[in-house]
Amino acid sequence: MATHPKFKAALAVAYGAGLRVSKVVSLKVSDIDSERLIVSVEQGKGSRDRYALLSPVLLEQLRDWWRFAN
Repeated sequence: MATHPKFKAALAVAYGAGLRVSKVVSLKVSDIDSERLIVSVEQGKGSRDRYALLSPVLLEQLRDWWRFAN
């Protein structure tokens, strides 16, 4: 089990939004729309852009990581 906020957030995004590791590590802050609760995935499987759902719990974990990192 991951204890560091960075790894917790990465695993939660991968599982919760259904993203591959390569997409998780390339995510930018601008890819996350906290008002609409979606993650923008550019050039995903099949070279297609798509949106993944973002749960409120997952958003809070990402915010925890953001506060920890800054």
